[in-house]
Amino acid sequence: MKLVDDRVHENIKRNGEDYVKKAAGLVLIGALSLGLAACGSSEEGEGAGANKSFEAKIDGAQYILVSEQDGGVSGDEALLAVELEVKNTSKDAISLSSNDVSLYDGDEQLEPNTDVYSDEIETSMRSGKIASDKSKKLTYLFNVEKDKEYEIGLQPISEDYNNKIEEVKLKLDTAKYEKSLKNLETPEKALTAYIDVLFLGKENEDFDKYVVADKEEVEKSANKAFRESINKVFSNDLTEEGASNLYKMYKDELNSKATFEAKTIENVNGKAVVEVNYSGIGVYNLYNTVSDYKRAYYQETNEYDSKKQEAYAISKFKDILGGAELKESNYPLEIEMVEKDGKWEVKPKDKYSDTVEKAFAAGDIN
Repeated sequence: MKLVDDRVHENIKRNGEDYVKKAAGLVLIGALSLGLAACGSSEEGEGAGANKSFEAKIDGAQYILVSEQDGGVSGDEALLAVELEVKNTSKDAISLSSNDVSLYDGDEQLEPNTDVYSDEIETSMRSGKIASDKSKKLTYLFNVEKDKEYEIGLQPISEDYNNKIEEVKLKLDTAKYEKSLKNLETPEKALTAYIDVLFLGKENEDFDKYVVADKEEVEKSANKAFRESINKVFSNDLTEEGASNLYKMYKDELNSKATFEAKTIENVNGKAVVEVNYSGIGVYNLYNTVSDYKRAYYQETNEYDSKKQEAYAISKFKDILGGAELKESNYPLEIEMVEKDGKWEVKPKDKYSDTVEKAFAAGDIN
C-alpha cells in the first residue's frame, strides 16, 4: 500500500474570514465516518454535553493504524478516531475546526492529530460549518494511551461574533474500544496465512479464520505467472503441463526455504496495507545453472540438440532448485487488503504493482 509524504497544510482563518482546513486536518475521513457510526451504536455510556448554543455527543470511535511516516504513532500511544455528532441549537451558524477541539488529560491540554495522511486509505474532507438547528457528524483523530480516560473539549465559533460560545466537555473512555485495537493487526495474520497456504503449500489455521480467497483461481494465476518466468530461463517454451510440474517443485522448495515477515502498516475502516519483507528463489537467477546442465549434457553426449539439452536440464530441475541460493528482497512488498465480513481479501492490483504472486510464483524478486 505507496504511502505519500506530500501534505498540504494551510492556516485556518477565523472570525468570519474564509478558511481552508489542513489536508486531513480535522481529520474528517468520509469513509471512516460510516464505519464509526456502526461501531458507536454498540457502545453504551458515551460522553455527551450541551450548552445554550450547541449539543454534542460521542457517536462512536475506533482505533486506526497509519505509518509513522504519515502521522501515525508508536510506543504506548495509539491513534483513536472519534466521531462526534454536533447539533447547533443557536439561531446563527457555527463552525467547528481542529483549532476548536482539545483533548484533556487531567490538567494537560492536547490537540487533535492533524498530520495523518495517506492516499492508500480513502479519505475526504468536509466543512465544519453547521447551520442553525442542524446536526453534523465530524471525525477527529487523537493520540491516546490505551485504557485511559480523557475529556474532549469543543468550543465552536459563532457567525455572531458577539456570541462567544462556552466550551463543552465530553467524557472519553478509551477502554470501550479495546476490541478495535486488538483487530488492528489482523490483516498481517490474514496475509501470512494467504502466503503460507496458497504459495508455500503450508498449513495455517488462520486461513479459514481470516482469509477470503478463491483458491482455484489463485493457483491458476500463480501457475501462469511461473510459466511466463520460467520460459525466459529456457530457450524452448514449456508446455502448460510441463511448467506446472516445475512449479510444483518450485513451490515445494519455497516451502522449506522461503522466509517472510508481514506487518500491518495501515488499517482504517476495512482497508489495510501490509508490508512484507521476504527472501525467496529468483527464477531468473536459475538461468546460469540451467545453462551449466545444458553444457554438461553436450559434453557427455557430444550431441548438440537444444531440445535434448533442455530436457536434461529439466530432469535435473529439483537439483537446480536445491542448489539455488535465497535472494533477499531489496524493498518490501506493500500489499493492499480489504475487509469482507470480518475476513480479509488481497486487493487486485495492476501488473506494475507489488503482488504476492510476483514475488512467490513468478519469482521476480526486487
